[in-house]
Amino acid sequence: MNCYEIRVAESLDPRRALALGCEELRLLPGGGSLLVFDAADQSALYGLLARLRNAGIELVAVHRIVAPAEKRDGGARTDISPMEVPGVTR
Repeated sequence: MNCYEIRVAESLDPRRALALGCEELRLLPGGGSLLVFDAADQSALYGLLARLRNAGIELVAVHRIVAPAEKRDGGARTDISPMEVPGVTR
C-alpha cells in the first residue's frame, strides 16, 4: 500500500475529507488543505483524483510518502555492514 500527500487549493472540512476516503486532513496556514491518502493500488489513487476533479476541488500537488525501512520490511535492519554478517567478506 502506498501513502500519498495531496495538496488542494481550498480548505476542506473533516467530513468532506472523510467522504473522499482520506486518512488525515491538515489545514494549511495560507489556505488550502493537505490530505493523506492510503492507496491500495494506482487505480485507487486515480479514483481519488477523479473525485477531487468532479467536486471542483483544485489539485495543487501529489507527493508519495516513502515509509521508513522498518515499516516496509517488517523491522529488518538495513544498516548492517558486511563485517557484521557471518560468511560475507569485504
